[in-house]
Amino acid sequence: MAITKNELSDLIRDKMLGGDDALSGKLHPTIIWKTAETVIGKLIESAMFKDKDSNGYEINGEFITQYPSDKNPDPIIVKTDSFTGEKYSDLPAPLISLKNDRGLVRVSEIGSVDNAFAIVGNSSHDVFSILDVHYINSKTEVYVQGNRIVYRNLRTGITQVLIKMLSGISSLDPDDPIPIPASLESDLVEMVSAMLQEEKLTTQDKSNDNNPNIPTG
Repeated sequence: MAITKNELSDLIRDKMLGGDDALSGKLHPTIIWKTAETVIGKLIESAMFKDKDSNGYEINGEFITQYPSDKNPDPIIVKTDSFTGEKYSDLPAPLISLKNDRGLVRVSEIGSVDNAFAIVGNSSHDVFSILDVHYINSKTEVYVQGNRIVYRNLRTGITQVLIKMLSGISSLDPDDPIPIPASLESDLVEMVSAMLQEEKLTTQDKSNDNNPNIPTG
C-alpha cells in the first residue's frame, strides 16, 4: 500500500531529528506535507520528461486521482457563473502546479470517458474569444481558471463530468495514501529531507548575518 501523509512525516522527522521527541515540535507535519507537494510536482515533471515519446508526455497512472470515484464519490457538477454566463466546475482538490496546466489530465462527460474534452491553456481561450465563431472547432474545450475549470462549447444537457487530475496532497487526510508510485517513495523522502535541510541552513545563515555577536570573518 502507498505511503500515507503521516507515514511520510514520521519517516522524515525520524531521519532529520534522529527520533528525538523533544525536537519534534520544530518540524511540524504540515511543513513536511507542504514541502512534499512541491517535491511531488518536481518528480512528476521529471517522470514526464523521462517518458516523453512521439505521442507527447505520458503520466504514470499512480500519480492520477479520479473524481468522482469509489473513494471520492461526490459528483463534479457543471455550474453557470451568474456574472459571465460561463459554464464551469469547481476543482475537487488543489491542482499540482505544472507548466501549461498539465496537472489537469482528463475531463469528460460521465459515462463517456472515451470522448474527452480538449484541454487548452487560458491564453488559448483568450485568442479563441476574439476569433469569428465559424473558425472555432465545435469540440468542447476546458481550461483552468483559479480553483475551477471553465468550459467552452459544452453540449446542452451535460450536468456532471469526470475529472482525472494530479491532486495536491493538502486535500488528503493524514492517513490517506499519497498518489505516487511506490518506486518513487524513497526519492520523495530523500528530496523532501534535503529541501527542508537546505531551508534550515538558509534560515540559520540569515540569522547569523543579522546577529552582531557572530563574527563575520
